Amino acid sequence: MRVLYLFIDGIGFGSPDPEINPFAKFARSSLRILGDPDYIHSRWKISPLDAHQGYPGLPQSATGQTSLWTGQNGSRAMGHHKTGFPGPTLKKIIAEHSIIKRFQEDGSRATLVNAYSPRYIERIQSQPRFRSASTLVQQASDQPLKNLTDLEQQAAIYMDITHEMMHRFMPEYKSRFPRRSPVQTARILLDILRKHDLVLYEFFLTDKAGHKQDWSHARWCIETLESFLDTLLAGIDPASELLILASDHGNLEDLSTKTHTHNPVPGLFYGQSDAYFANQCHELADVPNTILALKKPEH
Repeated sequence: MRVLYLFIDGIGFGSPDPEINPFAKFARSSLRILGDPDYIHSRWKISPLDAHQGYPGLPQSATGQTSLWTGQNGSRAMGHHKTGFPGPTLKKIIAEHSIIKRFQEDGSRATLVNAYSPRYIERIQSQPRFRSASTLVQQASDQPLKNLTDLEQQAAIYMDITHEMMHRFMPEYKSRFPRRSPVQTARILLDILRKHDLVLYEFFLTDKAGHKQDWSHARWCIETLESFLDTLLAGIDPASELLILASDHGNLEDLSTKTHTHNPVPGLFYGQSDAYFANQCHELADVPNTILALKKPEH
C-alpha cells in the first residue's frame, strides 16, 4: 500500500455559520465537511480527531505535529501543549520515532516532499532551534531536505502548491518556477507517490490565515486546497493507495478569534483500508500508528 499523508496546519470542524467559518462560506467540495455537518462527500471516510490528547488548554503545533508524525503523544511527553518549534524533549522523540525513519529502517521508500529555498535551509543550519517538526522528521531519516533543484525536477512540491507565495516573497525565482495550477501540482505529487511507499506533505498557510483572521487569504487557501485535493482524490488508486489528510489543531474554521480552537480536527481517508483507518483513528497519534500497523513492504 502506498500512502500519501497530507498535513494541513490549523483546520478543524467548525460552525456552519458563514460569518465565522470560511469553510462554510467558501468550501464547495473536498473541504466542505469542515463547515457543513450535513454534507456527505462521495469519497472521504471521516473521523474527527481529538487534538487535546488528554490535556487541557488549546492544542498547539509542536506537540500536535510530533504526535501526527511519530505516533507518540507529544502532549503527554511534555505534560502540556507546546506551541512553535519542538524543543529538546520533542526533538528526541522525533529523532527516534519519525515515521519516515521507521519506514526506511525496513527498506521502504519514504520522504517529506516539501521543497525548501536556500534561504530557509541556511537559516535552520545557522539557527537549529527554528527547525520545524516536519524538517526534523525528514532529517531523522538521514535524508536531506528537498531543495529547489528537486522542485525543478518535479521530485518535490512547494509549500504553497502554486508558487504564488514564492513569487511574492522571492521574486527572483519567478522565471525559474512559473506559476502552477493546483491540478498540475497534484498530478506531480501523484507521480512522486508512485515512486515511494510513504510521502508526507505539509501545507501551513491555513494556520497563518487563521491567526491573521484574513478572510481573503482563507478563501485562497480553501479554493487552492480543494482544487488540489479533488485532483488527488480522482487520481488515487483505491485498490493500492491511500490518501490521508490530518491536522494538528483547529484555527481557520473560526475567524472570530486569532487563537487556535478546541474543535476536533479532520482525519480524512480515501483508498485502500480507508474505512479501517476511520474506525481506528480518534486522536492524533492514532494516524501514524495505524499506518505503521498496516505497513506491508513490497520489497
